[in-house]
Amino acid sequence: MKQEFNNIGIIAKNSPAQQKVKCPKCYEMGKKNYNDPCLSINLDSGLFNCHKCSWNGCVKPKQNMYNKQEYTKPKTNNLANLNSKSKQFLNDRGITDEVIASNKIISSKDGKKIVFPYLKNNELVNYKTRGLLTKTFMQSKNGKPIIYNYDRVCNEKLIVICEGEIDSLSWEVAGITWHTSVNMGAPNTKDKNLDKKLECITNCYSVFEQAERIYVATDNDDNGRYLQDELVRRFGAEKCKIVSFGNYKDANELLLKEGVESLKKALKEAQDPKVEGIFSVGDIYDSMIDGYYNGQERGSTTHISCIDNAWTWRNGEVNIWTGYQNEGKSMFLNQLSLLKAFHDGWKFAVFSPENMPINDFYNDLIECYIGKSADPFYSNNYMSIDEFKEGLEFMKRHFFIIYPKKSYKLDDIFDRAKYLVKTKGIRSLIIDPYNTVQHRMQFGEREDLYISRFMSELKRFAVENKISVHLVAHQVTPQKDDRGKYYRPDINRIKGGGTFADKSDNVMFIWRPNRAIDFSDTSVIFGSQKIKKQKLVGHPQEIHGITYHRKSSRYYFNNESPFIIVDKFRCELKLELTETKKK
Repeated sequence: MKQEFNNIGIIAKNSPAQQKVKCPKCYEMGKKNYNDPCLSINLDSGLFNCHKCSWNGCVKPKQNMYNKQEYTKPKTNNLANLNSKSKQFLNDRGITDEVIASNKIISSKDGKKIVFPYLKNNELVNYKTRGLLTKTFMQSKNGKPIIYNYDRVCNEKLIVICEGEIDSLSWEVAGITWHTSVNMGAPNTKDKNLDKKLECITNCYSVFEQAERIYVATDNDDNGRYLQDELVRRFGAEKCKIVSFGNYKDANELLLKEGVESLKKALKEAQDPKVEGIFSVGDIYDSMIDGYYNGQERGSTTHISCIDNAWTWRNGEVNIWTGYQNEGKSMFLNQLSLLKAFHDGWKFAVFSPENMPINDFYNDLIECYIGKSADPFYSNNYMSIDEFKEGLEFMKRHFFIIYPKKSYKLDDIFDRAKYLVKTKGIRSLIIDPYNTVQHRMQFGEREDLYISRFMSELKRFAVENKISVHLVAHQVTPQKDDRGKYYRPDINRIKGGGTFADKSDNVMFIWRPNRAIDFSDTSVIFGSQKIKKQKLVGHPQEIHGITYHRKSSRYYFNNESPFIIVDKFRCELKLELTETKKK
């Protein structure tokens, strides 16, 4: 991404991902102090924004972010029967003629690539090629991502899953026909587009749901272990066994070096994922060393620089959002969630009965995302039907509502959130607010002890599922100072007592200081009162200069909207799509 920035005159450093550099536009316009680092850039997202001249954009290639993905059947005119070179290549890797035939492996028409067909109901829906001379992989254009060997594992109770087709075929050489593989290999440990890389799992989740045992047999390297952890997270540790290849890289290398019996032995000796609650430093030795050299996991950006100073998103943490009723806690959190979804592809599960019916909740999100009203009553700021459908498509991919009909118990919320972790890869759970949960206090149990137990359960769920959990909790009835203003929300004045603050990782508040004397005043103060891991997440402080604009349903920071880049991207993409249709 550094090179892409350099191509437009932005001199980027190798690290960190989020950095400030000199703005070439300020230099061209002869602005004062043009040597100041006023241009914020992000090496991961490709986004840039100058805080002085307002130059902004994205150096990443644009993608269709709101139109539904349409898959096409692969063209077969560039495919041919397996040639002798491809067959010899596979034989050299220990793959027998019988296994080659049973898996219908073919060649490209030019004879330079092996072709692994991806079949569903005996129909070709995708294929993947592997170069004979170089280790290059390609998939059919717009083919549907599914797991390899789908037809033979779709009804199996036992499944071995690998990260490549040749590893998968190696198991069949050893007599194991219930083998499969992800279609895009193991993602890089720093890859933020994990959901895209594992779309084949999402599309085929029912296959793994009905299985009784899943043997995870990924490569013996960092990327392989990263994939292993994610598969266990989605399938559930109770269903998985971990296959070890000892000193060898993968199943195929073990097959070539030690023979078929070694694979059978590896399967037989597969271990349960690490038992929860028992650790030694040996269990995390590699991650400790990695943390030493590369740093611990830091909170990830909110895409609002002033908020980043106070708080950032971090997996495994429980966050309390407090304030007085009807002062915008939910709306503020929704806006941060929308920005995280747009920039980083995060997906959210939301339990918010106060914002039901569901239509109302999604309308609120769409209005903030588009910056216009979804109600024809507000005709002077009414979004078009195309804009509304755009918002619907975005919400369909990123926001999932938990709304059990019979029970609002925490366990029932967790069950549905866990399902969304597995099937959708959600990164955050929002419970809004605390008092809508159906609580289960034991006979004679003190409220503070119950809240402590409740918060412990939230923390456990956040850590086990590696997600960010957010709980909205109201303040007690507000009191006024001698000027008639409401007192600042306080960490110890959350309804239910100070246990919320004690047992949380972070506590933030939203405060409209002038609401008591002028209800039309929409100025807002955001504050972080408790940040447990300040070196990694942020520092307690207040952020002023925030206003809520009713017309756009958005918060502005020093009169600037953090959705400027979102709006620009959407407009450019619409224009591009319109021009494409004309052609």
